[in-house]
Amino acid sequence: MEHIPKEKLKEAPGLFDLSGKTAVITGGSRGLGRGIALALASCGVDVALVSRTQSDLEFVASEIREVGRRALAFSADVADEKKVKEVVETVLTEFDRIDILINSAGIAALKPIAEFEVETWQKIIDINLRGTFLCCKHVGRVMLTQKRGKIINISSVRGLQGRAEDPAYAPSKGGVNQLTKSLAIEWAKKNITVNAIAPTFIRTQINEHLLDDEGWRTWILSRIPMGRTGEIWDLFGTVIFLASRASDFITGQTIYVDGGWTSA
Repeated sequence: MEHIPKEKLKEAPGLFDLSGKTAVITGGSRGLGRGIALALASCGVDVALVSRTQSDLEFVASEIREVGRRALAFSADVADEKKVKEVVETVLTEFDRIDILINSAGIAALKPIAEFEVETWQKIIDINLRGTFLCCKHVGRVMLTQKRGKIINISSVRGLQGRAEDPAYAPSKGGVNQLTKSLAIEWAKKNITVNAIAPTFIRTQINEHLLDDEGWRTWILSRIPMGRTGEIWDLFGTVIFLASRASDFITGQTIYVDGGWTSA
C-alpha cells in the first residue's frame, strides 16, 4: 500500500490558505476583476489593482481596505509595456513580492466582419492578448526570481468556440489559451503555474444589456444545461483553488466555468 507521509495529511486543511499573499489584478476596477479582487482580499490577500479608470480603482481599493487588507491602485494601459513595467516595479517595492497574477482586463465588440474597423480589432487584440502577455512577462520575471508564482488568465468559452460578428474577441481569447499553455510549459520547472479560467456569460456591466434582452437571454439559457447565467461569485472557488497550493500540480489548463455550456 502506498505510503502517505503524515505531515502531508496534516498540511491538507491548509492547502487553500492564501493569508499573507500578494496579488496583481488587471481589469480590477469593475466586473470580474473587482469580484476576484474582493474574494482574494477576503482570503487574506493584499491586492494591487490595475485599470484605466482611477476613480473606480480607488473605490475598489477602499473596499479591499475595509476587509483589512492592503490595496494599491494603478491607472495604466496593460498594452503599454513601459506602464506595465512601472506598475510591477512599484508593486514589488510596496509589497516586496508578487505571489499571484490575475489577467482580467478585457474588452469586446460585435459587428459584421466586413464592416469591422481595423482600429477596433487592433484595440481588442492589444488589451486582451498583448496586455496579458506583457503582464505575464514582467510579473513572470519577478516570479522567476522568487522561484514560485501563480498566474491566472481570464479567458472565455469564446476562446474555444467562434461566433458570427466576432473577429477579434474570440480570437484574442483563443490566443490567451495558447499563451497560457506556452508559458506553463516554459515555467513548469520554475515552480510557476499558469492556468486560465473560461467563463460563459457572467452578469457584468459589459454584457448586462444582452442578458436583459429577452431574445438574447432565452437563447443564452437554452445553451446552458444548468439553466442560468453565471454570477461573479461563481468564479471565486476556481480562482482561490488556482491561486493556492491546492493546485500546485496543475498547469497549462483552461478551466471552463460555464454551467455545462461547452459540454452541450
